[in-house]
Amino acid sequence: MDTLTLVGVGVVLFFGSFIQRVTGMGLALVAAPFLVLLLGSVTGVQTLQVVGLGVCLVSAITLWSDVNFRVAALLLVTSAIGLVPGTWIAKSLPASWLGILIGTVTLAALAATVFLRKSRVFVGARGTGIAGALSGFMNVTAGVGGPPIAIYANSTDWEYREYLATVQLYFAGLNALSLLARGVPDLPTAGWAVAAGSAVAGVVIGNLLSSTINESIAKKAVLAIAGIGSLATVIQGVSTL
Repeated sequence: MDTLTLVGVGVVLFFGSFIQRVTGMGLALVAAPFLVLLLGSVTGVQTLQVVGLGVCLVSAITLWSDVNFRVAALLLVTSAIGLVPGTWIAKSLPASWLGILIGTVTLAALAATVFLRKSRVFVGARGTGIAGALSGFMNVTAGVGGPPIAIYANSTDWEYREYLATVQLYFAGLNALSLLARGVPDLPTAGWAVAAGSAVAGVVIGNLLSSTINESIAKKAVLAIAGIGSLATVIQGVSTL
């Protein structure tokens, strides 16, 4: 792994972890397409899942008193429904097609976040199951399991502070299951050090500045950056077919 790649990974994971702590999501949307461009479709998603596990677990611990363990467990159980077919697809597709899938899934997730965020799409027990299954499928294939849960939160009028805490624990568990299904990335020592250091720095600074950041502006920045990265990932995948 060359120096430029290490710097790119560090910048992506720092910004993604910072946004995750401030808004409750964003690490995957921001980091997934760029990590795929930097590390490849398999290693990029696996690296994101390792970092996501750590970042979300630390964030969950800092917000522990507000976690709704029942909802977190219910979503995690239903996510397994989507993990099984998602794992098969991720392991079966060639690298180019997997890159295209990751970019396309991320773009679809962005569109859903924008156009369905105020819609009551997921209601009742069935809605919970569908949201969890979609989140599991999208996380294991592309590393972006957040949008279905954000839409679920809006559908159920989930109180924001409880939502912010609960989804951190859920995503930590979801990333752990995804890693069990797909395996851990083979990174050099320098790669692990940069990934861990930048993620920790992002969470710490995000924790310090979370009360001063305009959440609306932060979310718009996430959408714009993730959109650019997703398009670039699709283009790269198509160019290598």
